[in-house]
Amino acid sequence: MIAQIQQKIEHQLSAGNLDEFISRAGFMSHSKEKLMNNEEITTYFKLNTFETARAVLSSATDEQREIRLATFFNESLINRSRLGQGKHDRGEAVVFANAPVSDKDSKGINRHFPVRVKGISVLNKIVPKGETWDVSVTGEFWGIDEMEELYTVLNVGTLVLEEDAKVVIRGNVFSMLCQQLICHDSSWAYNYQIGVLPTPYSVDFGHGPHNGPHGIDGRWGRPGTAGTPLPMQNSILGQIFLDEENTGGLSGTNGEEGQPGTNGVKGRNGGMCKLAEITIRNLSGKLVVFSQAGDGGDGGNGGNGGNGGNGGDAMPGQKSFTKTVSGGNAGDGGNAGNGGDAGNAGHGGIASNIYLRIPQEAISNVTMRSYPSLGGLGGNGGKAGIAGMSGNAPSPGDEALNCKAGKNGMDGTNGKDGQHGRSRAGANLYLNDFPYPGD
Repeated sequence: MIAQIQQKIEHQLSAGNLDEFISRAGFMSHSKEKLMNNEEITTYFKLNTFETARAVLSSATDEQREIRLATFFNESLINRSRLGQGKHDRGEAVVFANAPVSDKDSKGINRHFPVRVKGISVLNKIVPKGETWDVSVTGEFWGIDEMEELYTVLNVGTLVLEEDAKVVIRGNVFSMLCQQLICHDSSWAYNYQIGVLPTPYSVDFGHGPHNGPHGIDGRWGRPGTAGTPLPMQNSILGQIFLDEENTGGLSGTNGEEGQPGTNGVKGRNGGMCKLAEITIRNLSGKLVVFSQAGDGGDGGNGGNGGNGGNGGDAMPGQKSFTKTVSGGNAGDGGNAGNGGDAGNAGHGGIASNIYLRIPQEAISNVTMRSYPSLGGLGGNGGKAGIAGMSGNAPSPGDEALNCKAGKNGMDGTNGKDGQHGRSRAGANLYLNDFPYPGD
């Protein structure tokens, strides 16, 4: 099947389309000879200036980029303009919308040069039924951390996406130039052919897993030990103590305190969808472009507080014909541990602009979908531990022999529930450089 399609798609590009494909490949030093033999070429390189970045990363004309500038800084981007991402947004506006470099940004933006780029060129490509062509690159390849911005350029002559096949980018700034895109029908109405997806990791300065780990339950307090009855023996005069000098030990000991539960850990923020410029010169079939940033991680539950230990029982007093020993004190119950506070949830990931350019006559065959990212769920606070009960204090009826009661411990307090994360707006969509009107 693939071989048959391959024969059909080869050499169908017009001279102008082929020239643009070869020209874009030349920016990435991809061999024309190898490409014409249908070799797929992938290289990794760096760009050092805005001028070279614009030439390699953007297929738009100066006029098209100037149209974009009027709506580039939408509400989502304005709201984060003071954050670190705001500086990235303004740098992308220079490349993809011909914005000037502001004086206040020039020093900070220039620190991000050279930018790291993965470049792919292939004359004819078929993605088989149900498969995904992931063209992303991660910081691991470059030996850098996850917070650094990465770029992918995809340059294709003819791309065939069979049923339920798709191309995805995960968290890279994405530039796609395709001379001819052939999309087969999907088996699912909500499927898509091009996915601008989030980074496969949280974009924040935290550490640890996406969902916050739960707190650890507090250790229960050990119970107190009971008092020891006084040993007696019979004599001709009645009962006497075995040891007249050692008549202690009737009191129970206190129960230990329960330990508090530890706090749950905060959930991480969702992965981010980066800017994408997708240029399709010819389209056959229906195309759906989809984007949704990552959901925030759930906060960890707080650990439950440990129960307090029960106090030890007291032993009643004893009488001999020479001595009376009062009853012991019952042990106090141990206080219970507090429940740990739950972790707050992470916020949904943020998203950037997505630009799709297609022939005007193909607009009716295009759908663009962008959904908000969801905030995570805050964890549940740990439950309070239960106080230990005082030990028993027997009262044999003779007040001189009665035991003294202990005190019950105090219950712990419940931990606080974590706050839910915030949802974040989806990517702003642009079709032929103007805001996309929606479904």
